[in-house]
Formats: sequence, structure tokens, C-alpha cells
Amino acid sequence: MDGGNSLSWLSGSSEVGALVRTKVWSDTALGPVECWPQSLKTSVSIVLDSRFPMSLLWGSELIQIYNDGYGTILGPNRHPRYLGCRAKECWPEIWPVIEPMFNCVLRDGKSTWNEDFLLVMTRHNYVEETYFTFSYSPVREENGGIGGVLVVCTETT
Repeated sequence: MDGGNSLSWLSGSSEVGALVRTKVWSDTALGPVECWPQSLKTSVSIVLDSRFPMSLLWGSELIQIYNDGYGTILGPNRHPRYLGCRAKECWPEIWPVIEPMFNCVLRDGKSTWNEDFLLVMTRHNYVEETYFTFSYSPVREENGGIGGVLVVCTETT
């Protein structure tokens, strides 16, 4: 079942993969799956097939699609609720810190790298100091423009 979406290109049997297949994407800023560019489909497939925590933020609104590993990083307060939502809505307490990094990637097309970076967030109903090593990388569209940002991270807390 694919929730009316044409997701025959999407493989894998992960928890989040199943959620992606059943989500009604036409209700999101990404629109119907049938209208997604090939670069978005390929990127989603890479993210979902990886066991390393990854998130893809696509389009001007940075709509979030992530894998099982990243779902753990989101914690029970955010996963699975924020699949297909704007990253800004998902991470309000750290957005002032991470938004400039996203903007740099989107504007300049250059990756970021942060090692053991402190982020104070609420994932389990309490504020916690967390540390991450992560990179934000541009994801190119077919026309060479930047369609989104690939987030690859690991918690080092």
C-alpha cells in the first residue's frame, strides 16, 4: 500500500520507509510524489536505505524526510510526528543555531562540518545538553541548483 502515491521506486522495509510509503505527500509542501523530481526520489531512497542517521530537508521550506536512525535522534516527542514537516517546526529550540548553517549550504552550495557540537534541546520531555558530530551537504537538482540539504549526523553525548 502506498497511500495513493506512486512509490514503486522506494525499496526497503524500515519503519520510517513504511511511514513514507503511506504518507499523503500531496498534503505537504512537497506535493504529490508523482511530481517529485528524480533528484528528490533518489535522495529519499539513499536516506531510507542507510542505517546511519540521516535526514533530507527539501525545498525552500526544508521539508524533512528522515530514516530510522534519525528517528531515534528526534526522540519520541518528534518521531514520527515531524515526518514531512518543516525543519523549523521540528526544531524550534535550536533553530536559531542551525538555520544559519542551512542558509549557508543553500546559498553557497558548500557543506558544513561540526564535531561534538553542543545543542540544547527537548526530546524526552526535558531540556538536555546534547552533542553531535554532523554535516549539512547540498543536494543538487537536475538543473544544477540546490534542491535541499542532506543531514548526516551521530550523537556524541
